[in-house]
Amino acid sequence: MISLTKDLLDGDRIKIPKHIAIICDGNGRWAKKKGFPRTFGHKAGTKPIENITRDCSELGVKVLTFYVFSTENWSRSYEEVDFLMKLFVEFFIKLRNEARENIRVKHIGITDNLSSELIDEIKRTEKSTENNSGMILNIALNYGSRSEIINVAKNIMHDIDVGNLNVDKINEDLISNYMFTSGLPDVDLVIRTSGEMRISNFLLWQSAKSKLWFTNDFWPDFNYNHLKEAIKYFNVVDS
Repeated sequence: MISLTKDLLDGDRIKIPKHIAIICDGNGRWAKKKGFPRTFGHKAGTKPIENITRDCSELGVKVLTFYVFSTENWSRSYEEVDFLMKLFVEFFIKLRNEARENIRVKHIGITDNLSSELIDEIKRTEKSTENNSGMILNIALNYGSRSEIINVAKNIMHDIDVGNLNVDKINEDLISNYMFTSGLPDVDLVIRTSGEMRISNFLLWQSAKSKLWFTNDFWPDFNYNHLKEAIKYFNVVDS
């Protein structure tokens, strides 16, 4: 069996991004195109998350972040959101029970509006994988970069008010330490599916210097070949 790294190299040296962030877009349109309800696409979208997690771990990626539900997605129909919330419960249980490659799972986002059941499963999954030493897998659920930055500003102001922080100490490193991704490297490569060429309020601070790669294919069709092309593109623009 040929390793993914050897396949990716194709005889040449190639740099693997430390942190890859993926906007998993197009599930609903993928399902509609096939004549199925949008929920069918969301269910199908869990499979590439499993596959790409395994691939990135084998390639040596240090941090992988999936954008699965934004703070703006609450505007969708009640039926679709309710399905997604139940799907996320199943998803975190599966992550916990089938954690591969010694992966550490982390939730980034806010817990407002999430059900107590989902919050409990998130906490259990984080707890059961916290001592794993392999790749860190961030699940950006109920995440929005602007809300994250507002949260950072409030926490900094609080620490200044109580005397734990001097305003003169505020710099880029300090702000990064207040982010949901505190202690993790900034994003090297952002991937977005479905043909949309925008970031959609995703990791704006962390991806300030990222390379951006887009594909017209919908998320349920995303596979290792897409990942390979994105990493090769990262190396071309990084050279």
